[in-house]
Amino acid sequence: MKSNKEVMILQCAIENCKWSLRSSCCIHADRLLWVLTRFDSEHTCSIDVPLTDHRLATFTVIKDLIKNKISLTGSELSTPKDIVHFIRAEHDLSISYQKAWRAREVALDDNHGSPEESYKMLPRFAYILELNNPGSVVEYKVDVDGRFLYFFMTLSVSISGWQHYHPVISIDGTSLKNKYGGTLLSAPTPDANDQIFPPAFYVMDSENDSS
Repeated sequence: MKSNKEVMILQCAIENCKWSLRSSCCIHADRLLWVLTRFDSEHTCSIDVPLTDHRLATFTVIKDLIKNKISLTGSELSTPKDIVHFIRAEHDLSISYQKAWRAREVALDDNHGSPEESYKMLPRFAYILELNNPGSVVEYKVDVDGRFLYFFMTLSVSISGWQHYHPVISIDGTSLKNKYGGTLLSAPTPDANDQIFPPAFYVMDSENDSS
């Protein structure tokens, strides 16, 4: 590829392929125009040869291709490896794992907001939750640098409904699949109908004595 103020020459990215395009800049009726002077439209390269990590296939381009197909879990493109296979199958491009990972992170931020912004919203979320659910208990804790440590929530309806529960509580946890990880704990208990109802939720870094 060659490009300057006077001429632009494009060639196929596959070596020895004869596809090419040449255009020149000229002035016509006081207007600057680009005129196509030569165009060899036939690709002589094999259609089985994929473009390997093409420099124009940036992570932002990949992000736009996967944005509507991606989620943290439960989608066809949950992992960077899935994205690599998808781009190869759908667009005949081979991209690196690192580029797929970066595209995934940006796409998730576009779809769901960044983890950093979500953590910043916790104090506001806690305030609004207690304001609109009187009697609820919401607590969060940060370290000396203001970084998130723990978050606890139980709604007022769960507290008032406790009298109808069986006196049995179990603790169940699941890993948080975001940038910073962590663990979400719940305390499910059977109600009078023998249906599982979780009265409280707790988010922490991991299951340890401090938590």
